[in-house]
Amino acid sequence: MKFLTFIFITVLTLNAQAQLDRKSIYNALASDSKEIVQKQLEGIKTAKETSEVKAFKGALQMKAAQFEKTAKDKMALFNTGKKILETEIKSNDSNVEFRFLRLLIQENAPKQLKYNGNIEEDVLNIVAGYSKLKESTKTALEAYAKKSASLKGLI
Repeated sequence: MKFLTFIFITVLTLNAQAQLDRKSIYNALASDSKEIVQKQLEGIKTAKETSEVKAFKGALQMKAAQFEKTAKDKMALFNTGKKILETEIKSNDSNVEFRFLRLLIQENAPKQLKYNGNIEEDVLNIVAGYSKLKESTKTALEAYAKKSASLKGLI
């Protein structure tokens, strides 16, 4: 009986760890704190590598690039994250949350990176798929829409 209890608790613990803390991740993406972004990146490394985890990891790496010291390091980290996020979007074209992650980055990336070619497409996907999003994602999206040039008044 003790063995079954141990297995049950272990499964519950693993399941709890497998869940992404979206609120914390979205707070990190909205933050200007290197420590907060790094904490989320470190935390996501322990999660099982799913498409969802990869997309968040890519977005967080792109956000973390702003804290690198040299332009070369910033570009390298940004491009690594970009490759991850873009791969997940291509594999999951209808995933509205991945489109939201990309929009967040595109609207806030420096213009010289020229990472802004999918804004209109992403906005259309986000507006159309809004009702299918998880509540934590809707909350983050609604907060972001208030200051977004592309989403203001649409959500």
